[in-house]
Amino acid sequence: MFKRLLFLTLGFIVFTGLRSQSPKNRVLSIPVTRNGLLLREPWVGGMNAPQFSVGDLNNDGIKDLMVFDRAGNKVLTYLSNGDGTDSMFKYAPQFEALFPQDLQQFALLRDYNNDGIPDIFTFANAYAGARVFKGSIQYGLLHFDLVCSVIQYTDSPYTSVAFVNNADIPAFTDVNRDGYIDMLAYDVFGSSIGYYQNLANLYPGDPSYNIDSFKFTQVTSCWGNFSQNIGSNSMSLNVTCKGGNGQPVTPPNLPRHAGNSIYTFEDPTYRTTDILNGNIGYNNLFYVQNCGDSSYANACALDSLWPLCSVPMTIPSYPAAFGVDVNNDGLEDILISPNQTTEEQDVNNVIYYRNTGSLSCPYEMVEDSFLVHNMLDFGTESKGLFYDFDGDGLKDIIVGNYGYFQASAPYISKLAYYRNTGSATQPAFTYQTDDIGGVSQYGLQGVDPAFGDMNGDGKPDLIIGDITGNLSYFQNTSATGGSSFPSMTASQYFNLNVGANAAPFIYDLNGDSLPDLLVGRQDGGVSYFWNFGTKTAPQFSMDSMNLYLGNINVTVSPNSVGYAQPYVYGSAGHLKLFVGSLIGSVYVYDVNTDNLRSGNFNLITSNFLQQYAGAKSTISIADINNDGELEYLVGNARGGLDMYSDSAWDPGTSLGIAEVEKSPAQLRIYPNPAKDYFVCSMVNDEFVKPQVEVFNVLGEKMNVDANFLSPRITVNSANLSNGFYIVRVLDSGKTYLGKVLLQR
Repeated sequence: MFKRLLFLTLGFIVFTGLRSQSPKNRVLSIPVTRNGLLLREPWVGGMNAPQFSVGDLNNDGIKDLMVFDRAGNKVLTYLSNGDGTDSMFKYAPQFEALFPQDLQQFALLRDYNNDGIPDIFTFANAYAGARVFKGSIQYGLLHFDLVCSVIQYTDSPYTSVAFVNNADIPAFTDVNRDGYIDMLAYDVFGSSIGYYQNLANLYPGDPSYNIDSFKFTQVTSCWGNFSQNIGSNSMSLNVTCKGGNGQPVTPPNLPRHAGNSIYTFEDPTYRTTDILNGNIGYNNLFYVQNCGDSSYANACALDSLWPLCSVPMTIPSYPAAFGVDVNNDGLEDILISPNQTTEEQDVNNVIYYRNTGSLSCPYEMVEDSFLVHNMLDFGTESKGLFYDFDGDGLKDIIVGNYGYFQASAPYISKLAYYRNTGSATQPAFTYQTDDIGGVSQYGLQGVDPAFGDMNGDGKPDLIIGDITGNLSYFQNTSATGGSSFPSMTASQYFNLNVGANAAPFIYDLNGDSLPDLLVGRQDGGVSYFWNFGTKTAPQFSMDSMNLYLGNINVTVSPNSVGYAQPYVYGSAGHLKLFVGSLIGSVYVYDVNTDNLRSGNFNLITSNFLQQYAGAKSTISIADINNDGELEYLVGNARGGLDMYSDSAWDPGTSLGIAEVEKSPAQLRIYPNPAKDYFVCSMVNDEFVKPQVEVFNVLGEKMNVDANFLSPRITVNSANLSNGFYIVRVLDSGKTYLGKVLLQR
């Protein structure tokens, strides 16, 4: 029976003002130009420690791309058009919500049961091991269920967890060529690789060893008969362990080495499994050649400068390799990126080596910024603001950051400026500088900007918070109505300090016409410093503050820090305090002006965006196209920027529902938009014994009451939130689909 995917462009109901009950809409189409080049996909959000896997995300038979960034445990999804060009992968954020929300450390797509649907191998958060999510297609959408909470192996008579260090990336591959996924993972000392064989093939017909049972045995604890020196970046051949002379590779009194990445690929000569090994603290990949066979691996050659025939790979300070057919030529290419979330290369950090198919030089370097060069990326921890820098009435974008990684020095923090070169109704942003006022010269780290007129001259000044908890003041000296910050006016503004990671925001919170300071802190709270000076001579003091404004704390267990990022928006009497956080959620509180010096603020929502943008979120708010709806600029730990809106700029970024079957008869739904009920009837047919199902845009089935009184069905929708829903009617072996908009 002919089936096809029909993706319905779904939006969300538009309300006046701030609203938190529906997921915000991604905005991808606002143009951004950098150094004269139009960025293809500026609003992806950056990449710092990305891991790459392929799998069919939209059930069209073409392998797409899933990126899991260890920095913030963020999933990014790309669809492939299969044309083999640089633009083969197109960012498609609508598929990100389909993935489990608790993926951590590593996440790799593999098809362990050969059904053409990607499965996920990821870190087992409750163990030092790996777990597995099984993929399936439900209602036309990709779906994942936990099928193995931790991979274990039997070493008679005991069963043990197959050890995986939380800093490692093990390999899940068919080591012995029997058609089943095996596992290669470094031991607890980080010196040798354990080989865990999948036993499903050895017990055909035994249901206890079926493909979903994940029963393994450890064949050897030093696969390939090589080991890594714990104290240096060297390896040794011809070592023995289990299966040899029984001696351990590493004496138990030596320290443990934590941090290895394993990438496996087929040796072009011996047709065996070779590896590229990344090592924490070092910038190279070790190539280990396997001269054995599928049943017995034996490393015969080592190369610390891979590849010798092309530009040797270097990434400070812990590279990991991943296989992706980037150009769709049928050969698996290699992408290499950092595998740690601190002190890592955070720009020019995805190296693409093309598989040439040649035995003499099988891999050649193509570029060092695969996908990343198409997006806005400000190194590590972006802190973006809407702010009219040039005074032309259009909101520009200013971005601070924790910094850009320097291989031989500390991070260098800067303040970037993208000018709005569009119009009042069609914004467009163009790069001007990555270092406003030469801010980098002051050695600040963790530049977190705020703008406001502190001295009453009508020109917004600049205050920068940093990781030390200090505030630095830059007076605006522009004579043209724009912004100019040629020098730092005060390095420790009024000697204010909030301990660590100061995140300032300037706003007259108490309504006395003097600008106050709200400063987020690393511990998750917000300090409120009220201005007790005059319009032209502000005064602040550590003795005149509320350390716990609204009793807000965005630290969530088991974390001990929260990284609060405050932003105030609204009008007098209706102020809302938005607070970004370490966990990526944006909290929203009602500002109670009676409780500014003590007392609580009411929490409205702990997840304003209703989706995960990434760890260490920041937020800035403005109506940048003057349509009466708000846009939200969101920064994150990966150093990029996301744009969201209350209006649907790009409807294709919402999830679609697959059409199960086309029928000449049509489903009619009315009233549409509906409120507390809607009616289903048929065009060119009549219902016989129908069953009604209602799904939200994530494919989740909703609980509704439906009454059939021929020829129509009445569905009670009073308990459903506003938004689009898919209605599915099953009747006489046929399936009918429609959509309804609930709007009250």
